[in-house]
Amino acid sequence: MQQAFSRTLLAMDLSPMDQRLLKYVAANAGALGIEKAYFVHIMENFAMPKNVDVQFQKLFAPEYPIDEKVRDKMSYDIGEVLGRHPELDCTVEVLEGKPYEKLIHWTKVKEIDLLVVGKKKRSEGSGITARRVARNTACNVLFLPDRASLQTDNIVVPMDFSSHSRRALQVALAIQERLPGLKVHGLYIVDLPPADYYSRTHPGLGYRAVLMESAQLAYHSFMEDNGFPESLIEMNFLENKRYNITSYIESFAKEKTASLVVMGARGHSPLETFLFGSITEKLVERVSQTPVLVIR
Repeated sequence: MQQAFSRTLLAMDLSPMDQRLLKYVAANAGALGIEKAYFVHIMENFAMPKNVDVQFQKLFAPEYPIDEKVRDKMSYDIGEVLGRHPELDCTVEVLEGKPYEKLIHWTKVKEIDLLVVGKKKRSEGSGITARRVARNTACNVLFLPDRASLQTDNIVVPMDFSSHSRRALQVALAIQERLPGLKVHGLYIVDLPPADYYSRTHPGLGYRAVLMESAQLAYHSFMEDNGFPESLIEMNFLENKRYNITSYIESFAKEKTASLVVMGARGHSPLETFLFGSITEKLVERVSQTPVLVIR
């Protein structure tokens, strides 16, 4: 399975988060299939930079154009971390404009396969929020929390057996191919009827067993129809007793000490397109330790 992100863009903001992004790429470029990496920083106005460090430096070197100064600093930092990876083709871009709009535009201009965005506890006010990017970006997106592990050795793939689930699992299995020993955990949350439903016509335990069996049959059909060997993943089925799918995914990822969650951006019906997309947005906002890779 050759599911690679050969053209990758990393959104840099001149904060300590940049070092985390660089180290993550250094550790996972091979697993993700990255060949060309764009490191992009966007400033609203070159004449009036907001970053405190850049403002300070400009006072003492007015003859040094701000975009060149930032580009040189980024290039130095990139060389320090990625200097041992000559196979990775790196380009540094310093752009002027509204950060969120420019970032989305640049992913289209450069035909980006994967956008990597740092996810900090507090927003810097650039408009580049996890939910906004998850909802509107056309390419695949990796959200990297500032406390995330740099190594990828355990992947969780939440599924609803749609075409988006198929693509997410393809990506996870492609990473597994490149990293022998990596474990892939599939996860399906079985929705239960309202609590008072059982008192109407069906005994609770019997109906829940029917729902679980139906989910397992759907899983076997999904794997067979798409040519996925079931031996490659460990499949898990959980009952949605709390009626909060996002919470279950987050808890399951912690339980498995997952170093990456890979999931589709949408479901397979008009209603599930809305619901599954909403779950994805909530997850990328909530998770504080595990990187989330959203597949389109």
